[in-house]
Amino acid sequence: MDQASGAYLVRTTASRYLISLDLNIVRRHPDAGPPTEVAALRRDHVQIDLLAVYECTVGMEMELIVDLHLPNVPFTLRRSMPVVSIERLSDAEEAALL
Repeated sequence: MDQASGAYLVRTTASRYLISLDLNIVRRHPDAGPPTEVAALRRDHVQIDLLAVYECTVGMEMELIVDLHLPNVPFTLRRSMPVVSIERLSDAEEAALL
């Protein structure tokens, strides 16, 4: 799929990602578990700017290009654990979650 719109809940084996392609934002929520199982990432639970979705396919690692607004860092590649599900959110769900 080359173009998409809307908001999605992407579940990986370790985290949940709320992604709005219309607003170009993403928010990561690590699932509860021992700290050794789920790594904490900079700006977890906070909306960050989404520049591009490079890969998002069930069974594959998701790869996102994001802007963390760090000095002298134009973008960051975020790579997830394998994706287990992708669910499109309704407008109401998007408004409540993002």
